[in-house]
Amino acid sequence: MRYIVFLSFIIIALGLGSCLQKKVDIQLPPFKSQLVVEGYLEKNKPVQIAVSQTSNFFGTPDLSAIFLKKAIVVLSYENVVDTLIFNPIPDLKHAKWFNYYLKNSDSIPLKDNVTYHLLVQDSTGRVVTAETTWHNATEIDSVKETYARVNATRTDTSMKVYFKDNAATVDYYRFRAVNHTRNDSVRVDAFFPDNLFNGQTFSLTTGRRFHKGDTCDITLFHIDSDYYTFLNTSRNADNANGNPFASPATIISNIKGGTGIFTAMPESNRRVVFK
Repeated sequence: MRYIVFLSFIIIALGLGSCLQKKVDIQLPPFKSQLVVEGYLEKNKPVQIAVSQTSNFFGTPDLSAIFLKKAIVVLSYENVVDTLIFNPIPDLKHAKWFNYYLKNSDSIPLKDNVTYHLLVQDSTGRVVTAETTWHNATEIDSVKETYARVNATRTDTSMKVYFKDNAATVDYYRFRAVNHTRNDSVRVDAFFPDNLFNGQTFSLTTGRRFHKGDTCDITLFHIDSDYYTFLNTSRNADNANGNPFASPATIISNIKGGTGIFTAMPESNRRVVFK
């Protein structure tokens, strides 16, 4: 009998809920597009900048309208002023399109404590600016393969990566471990400040999802506070997307007049093989 009573209660509750429903029209503010810029300065790599614009969430996707073909993109540092040109070829392998690049130059000199400035102006007159300062990489000291007994028949292996943090500065890092053998699959991608190990030798791990003979590409990026904040707020925004219980999150960018990121990426690399 109690099951019948409980079922009746559910039916009544659903009936009341449907009676209380009310259609509400929400007036959204007019959509205003803004410029989006993404660019990374890396040693011995060409200068590439992605220039696009935000699109209406409720509109029809249109890549030709998102990525801009007629923009002025200028990179300046010390007494040098370089103008980038349009690149019509997307990077299909990495699903990226840096649609502006520095012609006839594989890279630019990246010097410690030098600030690099970026200016972008589109055909409608919108202007964004950004700057980033290059600091030399924090070098990986050593990499050691370690073993952990899981049970009587299984032992997991990983690589421990050691580096020395600078005690005199506040530093931020991004650490990536990529399994080159398994289609360059990313096994670790983490970012963090040095507040828990300032001035100490610290170790990171590649994780245990590797097999004997796998080649692992390890990268330690010495990033700045702007990029760390951008990564942190981007992750929060991604976690909040589609979650009705999450607080709204705003991505904090170092692009003035728009959004995105322009940052230096000093890095230290090691390629190791699991034995």
